[in-house]
Amino acid sequence: MNWKGVQILTDRKRIAGKKFRMLSLSSKFTLLILGVLMVPIGIFILLFFHNMEASLYKDGQTQMIYELDKSCQNAEQIAVNCKLSAEIIVNNESINDFLNQIASDKKFSFMDILDFYGKEISGVQKIVKSNPYIYKLRIFVNSNTVKEIIPLLYKEDKIADLKWGKDGVPPTGTWCFDYEDALSQADDPDHIPRTASLITRLNDYRYGRYGIVESAVTMENMFPDLYHSTVTDRTCFIDSDGIMYSSPQLSSLWENQKEDMMDFIHTLEESDSLTNGAVSKRTRIGGEEVLAGCVKIKSIQGYLIRIVSTKNEKMALRTSKLQFSLLWIMIVIVLFLFSNKQVTHILRQFYEIYDTVYQVQKGDLKVRVKNMSRDEFGELGIELNTMLDRIQKLMNETLHRELLVKDAQIKALQNQINNHFIYNVLESIKMMAEIDEKYEIADTVASFGELLRYSMRWKSGYVMVEAEIDQIRNYLALVNLWYDDEIVLSMEIPQEILCQEIPKMSLQPIVENAIGHGMREFTEDTCIYMKGEIIDDVCYIHITDYGCGMEETELEKLRKRLSGEIEDTSGQENGIGLKNVHDRLQIGFGPDYGIVIESRKHAFTKVTVKIPYQKRKREIK
Repeated sequence: MNWKGVQILTDRKRIAGKKFRMLSLSSKFTLLILGVLMVPIGIFILLFFHNMEASLYKDGQTQMIYELDKSCQNAEQIAVNCKLSAEIIVNNESINDFLNQIASDKKFSFMDILDFYGKEISGVQKIVKSNPYIYKLRIFVNSNTVKEIIPLLYKEDKIADLKWGKDGVPPTGTWCFDYEDALSQADDPDHIPRTASLITRLNDYRYGRYGIVESAVTMENMFPDLYHSTVTDRTCFIDSDGIMYSSPQLSSLWENQKEDMMDFIHTLEESDSLTNGAVSKRTRIGGEEVLAGCVKIKSIQGYLIRIVSTKNEKMALRTSKLQFSLLWIMIVIVLFLFSNKQVTHILRQFYEIYDTVYQVQKGDLKVRVKNMSRDEFGELGIELNTMLDRIQKLMNETLHRELLVKDAQIKALQNQINNHFIYNVLESIKMMAEIDEKYEIADTVASFGELLRYSMRWKSGYVMVEAEIDQIRNYLALVNLWYDDEIVLSMEIPQEILCQEIPKMSLQPIVENAIGHGMREFTEDTCIYMKGEIIDDVCYIHITDYGCGMEETELEKLRKRLSGEIEDTSGQENGIGLKNVHDRLQIGFGPDYGIVIESRKHAFTKVTVKIPYQKRKREIK
């Protein structure tokens, strides 16, 4: 195959693959099912017809070999009978002596001839009549004085009327085929049988040849198949001289195919195929594919040929193939429609899931898969519905978080003023206090400035825990100016927690809330205790005040504010407030984190900040 042919084949494969990919899933499954089922069936049908054709030819060959061997045995038997009939005469001394005397022109009395006829000739005639295969047994005597005894004894000059005697007397053992018996006295002259004869010479060392014996049989008895031949099933006989004998109606056809027939025989002779009996094989004779058979009849040195046309068998086989093909195509169509319907029914759930996904792609998150079955597609539909429920829930949570972020930003903005103006005013107050040598006032103003600077600087939404604690210290330094007693910050926080990131202004509002609510009635020095610990990759920062505490009902109300079950109002009293801190922790780290409040009336209030141990770099815009 040249390059152009390969390119065309490649293009066709690509087009076929593209068309297959464009088919629906049900059609692909249907074609797959048909391919799995019908392709082996189609191969089986092809093999079946191939084997059927081979078996048909094999049976034909077997039948032809059997019939040819049978015809050969018949011809051999007849040839043997002819030879035995001639030998009866050759080996009969009385007949031979009488014939020798006739050949020597001896004069016989009437009684001698009558006695010879009555004893010897009548015996020979009985032998002929008792053998159904022998048509005629004739003796030709070289004498002009003998009286002919028809149909047994003739003068030798009568052989000139016969085909085998026109050119002289042939050698002993010569067979002459297919000639009209000119000496026959048949009742119907128009239907004189065609005969075949075995010629035997009668020789004597004293008198030389003194007679000829002709053992004749009819061609129809010797070769019955020749006279029952048709154009499609015909038989002929070819003698040692290459002369063909057949039915007169088919003689022209055989002559036209003689060259092919001789080549066929020559091929078989070269391969020694004819040594063990008849041979049959498929070949071409006269341009037509036929089943040809040949058998060699050794006793007469000839070949019996039979030709059977395979045209009818091939036509019948082609018709059967066509019928089976049409039936197979109908079955394929029916199976395609049935399989497509069943596959579509099986994939009904899949198409419903497909339509659901398509609707989701268009933005409809409320659509759900209905009529779910119990198979794998049903499980897929359940999982898809669950996924859509989760997506919708996550979107609602995300929207809620975004609202919380916006609300926190607005609240933060509400607490911001012109920071440069405040810094300049505080710096002026500090300088005036230092000029007047009021250093305590100057330090207080410096702490207040740092507190404001920290709370107003929002370049990053996250700070280290350590920075947040420094802010708490500045805050407590200012708070201690308001009260006569001192609030002390006691800490037990490991370095690992000090290096963790936390949303800005997450711890200071908690301390502010503890002083404003839990410790507003204290009359002596007190402390705020901060402790940090890491458990299972979670950082816990506990902020405890030993103030007035809360009733259980008040504590429960505060917890509901944190969870959002009731509206938060703490932001107006305490700046950002505990709710704002809790929301920002959950926005930054997820719903598993935030603050937890514990309290006991007249004992303590502990606020625990729960954050992940891993650092998270995140900016609040």
